[in-house]
Amino acid sequence: MDQGEQPSERADAKTERPRTERAPDLVLAVAALALMVPWLARLTGYEPGPLTYLVALTPWFTLAWLVLALVAGLTRRWTMLGTVALPTVVSIGWASTMFIGASVDPAEHETVTVATVNATFGRVDADAVVALVEEYDVDVLAVQELTPDVFEALEAAGLSARLPEVNAWPADGFDGTGLWTRLPVAEPMRVDGFVSKAVHSTVTIGGDDITILAAHPAAPGVQTHRDWDADLALLETVASSIEGPAMIVGDLNATRDHPGFRRLEDAGFRDAADDAGAGFVPTFPEGRLPFPVVAIDHVMARDVDWAAASVETVSLSGADHRALVVTYAID
Repeated sequence: MDQGEQPSERADAKTERPRTERAPDLVLAVAALALMVPWLARLTGYEPGPLTYLVALTPWFTLAWLVLALVAGLTRRWTMLGTVALPTVVSIGWASTMFIGASVDPAEHETVTVATVNATFGRVDADAVVALVEEYDVDVLAVQELTPDVFEALEAAGLSARLPEVNAWPADGFDGTGLWTRLPVAEPMRVDGFVSKAVHSTVTIGGDDITILAAHPAAPGVQTHRDWDADLALLETVASSIEGPAMIVGDLNATRDHPGFRRLEDAGFRDAADDAGAGFVPTFPEGRLPFPVVAIDHVMARDVDWAAASVETVSLSGADHRALVVTYAID
């Protein structure tokens, strides 16, 4: 070997090594900047255009923050760890209420089971819906995207024989909504003003009269959210105007991280998944991806002496949402 070339080779090695070490720093910095966009949208409630869709993925971004912090810590990149610490801790705080709930044994209480199904433009298998009602002993069922055809199919499959009190408002496309129950009903009503139909009925559960509102607010657009914003605002107004105990059931096209949903919580409505400490319960999209990624189907209750004992999702043939089934233990 030519001894005269050794200093030059050593110099090249010294200049190459820092470049190699800087590459992970660059990757971590780019990842942190990318995650900061939806994090700031969730923090501020400012979510124009596609940011609304990114905010819906906040639970997944929380996991990404945790991974980023772990990598920064394990590789001793202390500056990066300090940078990501605040958004990581805040994101964990947002997610924590999903996992904090009272453990309730439904076998020790009287129970009521509430389910919501998105019929997907009427394409859901009506027999599968009735089988769901039978298997879970459902007392209250809300159905969105209830077309006249699927309403007839549900009736032919025997749904009203099991849940005889019906407040249905079928419509073509995604506009129809219906509410079925086996419980005594007073004052079944239709609610005008939403893009899709909404109905509510007052039922007797555990000796108390509970008004159940079945709703399906408009979905946000990719660029503008005029209908979505208006429907969520109207949902808050209608739900808040209900006197006494109340429930909201349906595909709300909003996650717990959207401002419109948090306003419902501020109005006293508690999401069943949080109440049960069930964790992250995604329901959409079903069948398009390996698994659902957003939790937009909800059962919420206000001013009730109940606790959500279980929260489950169920795949139904023909539906692009998983059905959400909630069992409450009544004190």
